[in-house]
Amino acid sequence: MAAVQPVRRNVPYIQPAKRGDQDIPVRTTDKKSPMKQSAGSKRPSENHTRDVVDDQINHELTKARYRSLDLADLMFGHLVTTRLARDILDRFLADGTVTCEEIKPNEEEETRHALNAAYADAVAHACLRSDAPLDEPTSEPETKYQWSWPKFPTTPISENKLVAFLNNIADDALSCARSILHDGSLQPRNRFAAPVDKNHAIPLSYEPDGEDMRPDFIVLPLAAFSNDEEPEVKDAYVNFTAVLLAGESKSARNAKEGLIQVQRYMRGIKRAQPWLRFATGMTVGKDFVALLRGDCSGLERIELSLTDGRGCIEFIRIILGIVLADKKAFGHSPDIEIEERNVSVDIPEIRSAATPRTGPNFMTSGSTSQSAIPPTFSEYASNPGTPYSTSSDFPRVDQPSATSSAGSKSGTASTGSKRGPDDDMSQGKRSKRRKRTVALRAFVPVRVHGRQCIGILFTSGSIRGRGTTVYVVVGAEDGKTYFALKTSWQDVTRVDDQAAVLKKLSERKPHPNVIIPSKLFDSMAKDGGVDSTLGSIRALLNEEMQQLKVENRILTVTISELWRPVAYFWSPHDFVRGVIGALLGHQYLCEIGILHRDISENNIVLSLCRGGLGALIDFDMAIVGLPNMHQDCPPPPRIPKKEILASLIQPSSPLLENDKPYKAQRTASDCSDYIQLMAYSFLQGTTPYMSIGVLRGESHTHFDDIESFLYVLVLFFLSYRGPLQKEALKRAQVQGFTQPLGAGRLPHVTSWPNMFERWASGSHQEISNCKAGDLNAVSHVTFMQRSYPHIRSRWEPSSPSTAPALADLILDCWMIFSLHDLKVAHNQFIGVLQEWLRQYAGDENNYVYPFDD
Repeated sequence: MAAVQPVRRNVPYIQPAKRGDQDIPVRTTDKKSPMKQSAGSKRPSENHTRDVVDDQINHELTKARYRSLDLADLMFGHLVTTRLARDILDRFLADGTVTCEEIKPNEEEETRHALNAAYADAVAHACLRSDAPLDEPTSEPETKYQWSWPKFPTTPISENKLVAFLNNIADDALSCARSILHDGSLQPRNRFAAPVDKNHAIPLSYEPDGEDMRPDFIVLPLAAFSNDEEPEVKDAYVNFTAVLLAGESKSARNAKEGLIQVQRYMRGIKRAQPWLRFATGMTVGKDFVALLRGDCSGLERIELSLTDGRGCIEFIRIILGIVLADKKAFGHSPDIEIEERNVSVDIPEIRSAATPRTGPNFMTSGSTSQSAIPPTFSEYASNPGTPYSTSSDFPRVDQPSATSSAGSKSGTASTGSKRGPDDDMSQGKRSKRRKRTVALRAFVPVRVHGRQCIGILFTSGSIRGRGTTVYVVVGAEDGKTYFALKTSWQDVTRVDDQAAVLKKLSERKPHPNVIIPSKLFDSMAKDGGVDSTLGSIRALLNEEMQQLKVENRILTVTISELWRPVAYFWSPHDFVRGVIGALLGHQYLCEIGILHRDISENNIVLSLCRGGLGALIDFDMAIVGLPNMHQDCPPPPRIPKKEILASLIQPSSPLLENDKPYKAQRTASDCSDYIQLMAYSFLQGTTPYMSIGVLRGESHTHFDDIESFLYVLVLFFLSYRGPLQKEALKRAQVQGFTQPLGAGRLPHVTSWPNMFERWASGSHQEISNCKAGDLNAVSHVTFMQRSYPHIRSRWEPSSPSTAPALADLILDCWMIFSLHDLKVAHNQFIGVLQEWLRQYAGDENNYVYPFDD
């Protein structure tokens, strides 16, 4: 295929989308580090149900959705030029694949006018190229042509019929392209497919709750299909780590709903494949098609009418481009090497269903797939020492954190006993008791920026935002030591602040409780420029970026020591020592003039040595200021605790049953809460841990960070049902504490009670009022009375003495903040924690230390 000249964006046709957007400012003038409230930044203990996620995605993408009429050309124009798509449309007209009402049979002149009009319109809206001039000047024809695709499935659209239609169009378009270009070497790389299981989510979507994660159709690499005349989808590949594009089919009146659903699927792709630079989605209806691409600066989309000539040309470009594109066109980074691995997961049993065919494909023979399949990985899934193997100690797909899969076919191992009388096995129903184990072909990172990768430690998975992903990599020097390699897309307005923070830290003697990252390098695009969302991804020039009211983001890569995430604590005391260490680290930062501004559970790490203190990490939101020379506040008045604790601790009372999941009251269509956020919508920090003052838009001080430590402490003991089992913790240490593949939650994570879920859901004003109502000198007793049953239900099964001890700790901490009007110094908070460790040191003997120091 002939080389295509470099492109420039057709900026006049890149405009903010109005549909579904609320009038919320992207950034404020007095706060340089905006916090995007995104679905991806939610804690695992928060609800991830469909309504909640849709609501958060809508907030996350506010003022960041753009209609880009040249998007299809930008993504696939190097594979399918506008002229090639026009010539394919000409052949489709000839064979009846496409019809035009105003063109009568054998009217070549009218056909030429219709095609020229469509071509002129497509060129005018495409990217700007010097190699794509019009054949001849064309005037606007008097006739308004009405185009149609007679073979498009009728409404309601059957998923299997739609996939067969899309694959047939792709096959026919590729055949035409070979003939037009006289290039028989063109080979497909991908195909469309429909999930076999119509009732359950696609596996490995990383979702902990009941979020709908089953697209109507997906795009998979050619290796996912059998090499037959009528290729079948191999169910092992039907999982979110293999999906290149996810799509939804809707009628015209439900087009908006389709866009919302596709955004959720795109987020699922980013969660399962956090190494992607962007995620791609698609919505198709009988009369329209929409292509979406989401990067860390927001979302671009092109919506086209299939009754319009330009829409037909772009539809051909999109379908053929999807089939021909390599993985880079779908967001894969050349700096991250991906391999296929076998993983075993448990999925709900369903009745057997006929496997849909994807339609005849004359070109399969002789075609090459994008990556060869290794001969066998059967030993990998059964090896407990590998991070991608599954274990009963880690969440499987039959647990609340997991999702289900398609039915099993050849190449997919399945096991299970005969159905029992209690099984719910009616057609399309999830079996509550019977599961079957299947082997999936998962795509996992094996080398990241030149370092051997053990697995993923953390991923945010949002569409817009920093898109932080932390990989566990092997040290380059000894090949044995594990390090944490972090990639994130930093707002350009934060780059100088971050550089100043790291510079000041590097000039000082290292502090044992502050983990300082070293900048590995700036990821550079091939053109030698900085790798940025608006530059290297969206191909905008500097002056054009200023016209978009979204932030530009630069990819940064850092590496640091690997410590233990707090989820892998082995006792409550272990976590408290982690908080003490993080507070000491924060105190040091304040003394040298650095304000962290993002205190959360994810930014506290635990020591790898028994009895060691924790540390503070992540300086993405930090700023340099004047050294903080505050003095400790006077001690609070003594209030007798015995009576309060006695009223709480009643051993004979039954344990609280499972908390009823909290349902968010705010919906995506309700803009009243959003209007309240206009003055301080994007603040520093993670929402559940943000201080009352910051939520109200007040200046961020070190006292706000210390208050955030309080919320981290309280929410921690409501997020877990005790520690993991000893064997699971030991295995996690061997695997570098990497995430179990496909799991949104570890098995000991539990949802927050309703009273605390409101710290994360609602407007910032509502959250601040809720916290202020609990955190005062009058309400601390009531707060403990409401909290203790939830603490007891989570911790008493691990050790009967733990719940009263935790009640004492939380009450002490809550009282010191409420009595000091939230102004608590480091030493005061640390003193309370240290006193608790001394008082309840013996209780730690009820827990087993599992690690090898």
